[in-house]
This record gives sequence, C-alpha cells and structure tokens, in this order.
Amino acid sequence: MSKAMTDKRGEAARRETAALWFAELQAADVSQAIWERFLEWERDPANAAAYREIETTLGILDQTSLSQAETGSETRPGRGRKSALLALAAAAAVILLSATALMTLRKPGAGPSPLTYATAIGEQQAVTLEDGSVITLNTNTRLTVLYSKTERLIRLTQGEALFEVEHADRPFLVEAAGTRTRALGTEFDIHAKESSVSVTLIRGSVRVTGSRPEEGKSPPGEMPGESLQEGIVLKPGDRLDISPGMLPTRSTIDPARAGKWREGFLQFDNTTLADAIAEMNRYSTTKLQIEDQSLAAERISGTFPAGKQEEFAESLALYLPVDAQPSGTTMLIVPRTASSKTQPEN
Repeated sequence: MSKAMTDKRGEAARRETAALWFAELQAADVSQAIWERFLEWERDPANAAAYREIETTLGILDQTSLSQAETGSETRPGRGRKSALLALAAAAAVILLSATALMTLRKPGAGPSPLTYATAIGEQQAVTLEDGSVITLNTNTRLTVLYSKTERLIRLTQGEALFEVEHADRPFLVEAAGTRTRALGTEFDIHAKESSVSVTLIRGSVRVTGSRPEEGKSPPGEMPGESLQEGIVLKPGDRLDISPGMLPTRSTIDPARAGKWREGFLQFDNTTLADAIAEMNRYSTTKLQIEDQSLAAERISGTFPAGKQEEFAESLALYLPVDAQPSGTTMLIVPRTASSKTQPEN
C-alpha cells in the first residue's frame, strides 16, 4: 500500500473521530470526564484541525437536515437528537473527503449578520440571545455577536461582560485580547483591558486558548507552564489573568464575587489602593487620582457602591491616612496632614 493511500485512510479515520466527538459534545449533559477526554484528544494539532473542519462543514449542510432527522426519530426507536447530530456530522466527514465537493457547496460571501452592543460609563445592559443565553455588559463595554449554524461567536473588544450560556448544538466562543474561551452550559466573566484579559469561571467549565497560533507561548528562557496553545481548563472559582509576553497566572476567588458588579457593588479583598481606584474609575466620569504615589501600595478591603466616588473617598479617609480634595472633575487622594487631623474646638 502506498504512503499516499495510507495517509488518506488515516485522514479519513481522524475526520470520522472528529465527527463522533462533535455529536457527543452537543448533548445537554456533557460530563466533566467526557469534556476532559475531548480536550486531551484535541491537543493533537491534526485532531484540532479535523474538528474545526467538521464544525465549518456543518455550516454548509442545510439546517433542515437536522430537523428532518429528528422528525424521523418518532418512527425509529433509539434515534434521538444525538443520533441526528451524529448522522449530520458523519455527512460532514464524507463531504470533507472531496475537496471538489467542498468547494462546490461553499457559498461565497455568506455569513452571519453581526449584532453590536455597547454601554456607556456607569451603564449596564443585559442582552438575551436567540438561544436563551444571556450576556450582561458592564460599564463602558463593547462586543459583537456573530451566530452561525456552526458556532456562537462573541467578540469582546472593550470592557467586561458576564456570560450565562445555554446548551445548544453549537460551540459558544468568546474572543478577547488574543484569547478564545470555549464554554458548554456555563457562567463566566471576561474583562478585556487594553492589552490583557482576565477570565473568571463561576460555574460549569471553560477552556481558554490563544485565538492565534503564536499566542500563549512561553517567553524565551522561561520554564513552560500552563499554555494557551494547549488550552487551560478552568474550574469554578478559578481566575486566569493573561498579559502579553507573560505566562498566564491562575488564582482562586469566591465565584459569587465575580458577578457582584451586576448588583451595583464592587468588592475588594486586601486590594492595593491603586488597583481599587482604577476599578472605581471605570464606573464614573469623576476620576479619583492618587496625588502622592507613596499611597498607591496601601491596602483596602470591603464592598463599595460602584460609581459613588465621593462615598468611596469618605470611606478611605476612615481607614487610611488619606484625605480627598475635589479638583474639577477629579478627586485627589492626598496624604492626611497633622492639621487635617486636628478638629477646631468650639
């Protein structure tokens, strides 16, 4: 048998396996064990490529094929939605065996119509998508929704959003700052900053990867750690922080804290004053500013109303050696002086 023939048979088997995985992962009750076995299989770049081909090709097949297969299940015992999906995925694998057939079936220019949502500073918005999934946009946030027959893609270009994902027959993907987060029936928060991103899992399971092949590599000379290339699986309470040129860092937080901002509050736990002020400033056009950088490393804990800059400054003065001085649309945080401690006697 020639090498070319052997390679073709191996490629066909790989696509068949990818089709089986696709059908398996569309169930509403995918277990953590199944999800982890899939991730292990997908770590092989050839397997990952085969799976993406199956996803893409399913977008070419007429969606009515699935509904017809499910209708037929009423007269064929043992055939349900999973069987219909398996048949459709198998059809995708067959189509992929012929490049000519694939090119014939493609519809140039066809694609999902994007929907863009945005919030202003201090504003929040909850959006219910066509599949029942809910996205809550935090302050000063912008994202685009692109739903197709093969995937549910969200591009978070600015700000923060909390995602409550409903099970469906398509992957749910969120791209932000060079990363891609893939979820199945889960709830998670993503905060996209200027060049970095943080992903916090509240419930369920997600896998975070680099959205481009070069993303997530260990810097030269660094020991390899968790890699975005291979994918990082989070469990509830995990927070993953990703910055350019650095290895991703994982930490643990209270899952309930991740969505506290939806109630209009911000929670700090031994947070530096610099970081706390940066977070408070996201919610108001009145900006807090540390006038003396020696104060930046002071620590603060507690729950504070988002956007209430004056209240926050008053609270700071109760626990830290600082005072607040209004200056136009800015509120300066300055060291407390001896004179400010002394109250005039009556």
